[in-house]
Formats: sequence, structure tokens, C-alpha cells
Amino acid sequence: MRRPRVVGLVVLGVAVLVAGLPLLRGPIELPVTQHHLLHAALLVGAALAGVLCGRRDALRRASPAWIVLAMIAPILAMLLMWPSAYSFFEQHPAGHAFEHVGIVACGFLAGFAGERFAAGVGWATGGSAVLMALLAAFGFGVAPPTAVPIAAVAEPSLQPGASGRRNTGASSPAQPSHGAMIYATNCAVCHGTAGEGVSGPSLKDERTRKNLRQTIEWIENPAPPMPKFYPAVLTAADVRAVATYVQTL
Repeated sequence: MRRPRVVGLVVLGVAVLVAGLPLLRGPIELPVTQHHLLHAALLVGAALAGVLCGRRDALRRASPAWIVLAMIAPILAMLLMWPSAYSFFEQHPAGHAFEHVGIVACGFLAGFAGERFAAGVGWATGGSAVLMALLAAFGFGVAPPTAVPIAAVAEPSLQPGASGRRNTGASSPAQPSHGAMIYATNCAVCHGTAGEGVSGPSLKDERTRKNLRQTIEWIENPAPPMPKFYPAVLTAADVRAVATYVQTL
């Protein structure tokens, strides 16, 4: 029994060291998918360490409290992986490392407590935490926004006037006001009405992480689970308009 525990402690130590990498790398921005996949890797190591350390004599009676802890731990891990918090953690390495250590602790607890309850249960409870992270990485459980063509909700200033002619004094589509309308229609459901983040990451102070060109490129070619609106829903001018608006958040 001693050797598996030694191996488990070594694996746990490696997971903790990897969790602390943000302290060395400094502020860094990752797509939500890559972030979830990194967390899944941390959970694999932590859950494996928990299973190896949690092995016990099968003849001893287990406390029911172990299975309760094993079921709660994956839920706590998912709360730590809430996407809207990523922007904050990415800009604060100490907080980012603390978040990772918390995820490792939850993964270890899921495997350890499950295995203390009964042999083999730790594999199931630890694996469930890993599975949830993998599903989150590819957008399962996160409802994508409903794409609405911009023409269907055009600004009043762009609609025909009483005379049947368009108001030529309207703002250009490249103006932030047009970008705000596009944002409210297609982006706010995930990123929040003020960019505070909901199921998607916060866009507050996005200009400190991406310049206008980088923001445009991201909108045109996003990483999952963010949907791709260009060019089916948004034109190049629309993309520039909403990118300009995001830079003001």
C-alpha cells in the first residue's frame, strides 16, 4: 500500500508545480477552450494522485461522509472554472495560480474521498470532474447566442424616413453606436450587457489585452465555444464596428 501512495504524492506534487506556472509566466490570455483543457489536465493528475493515496483496507468500514465529499468536489472544481472569471485571473498571476491549486485540490479530493469510500469509486468521481472540464472546453452546457441579422434590427437612423428615403445623416456602421447595437444583439448574452461576462469571459478592459486589429481577427476567427458570426451574419464593417465598441468597454 505504501508504494501507490508514494507515487500518488509525486503525481500530486507535479500537479501543484504545474498549477503554479502562472507565477512564472505572468499575465497571459488563453482562449476559453484551451483554459478548460489545461484545467482538465490538472484534474487528471490530481484525481489520479487522490485515487493512489486513498486506497485502503477493503475490510474496514467506510464513512458515508467520504462519498458526500467525493460528489461535492467536482462541483466545486467547475465553479472554479467559471469562464467569466478567466479575464481577471489571466491578468493576476497570483490569483491564477491560486485558482489552479484550488482545482488540483478539488480533483485530489474527488479521487481520494471516492476511493476511501469504496475501491473503484475514486476513478468514477475523479473521472467525472475531468469529464466536466472536457465537456466545458467544447461548449456543452453553454448556450450559444442566437444570431440575428443586423439588417433586421438596424438603428432607427438607418431605417427609411417618413418620405421613404433613408436618413443620410445617420452614423456610419463603423461608429461605436452601431457597434453597440451589434454587441447587444449578438454578444451580450454571453459576455454581459456591459462586458462583465456571463457564460463567456469578461471583456472589461479588453483593450489592455488586444488592440483593435487583434480584436477584429478574434471576432472573425474565434475559438470554440464562441460562435463564428463572420461573414454569414456580420460583414467586415460590422466586425470593425463591434470591435471598436469592445475596445471602449
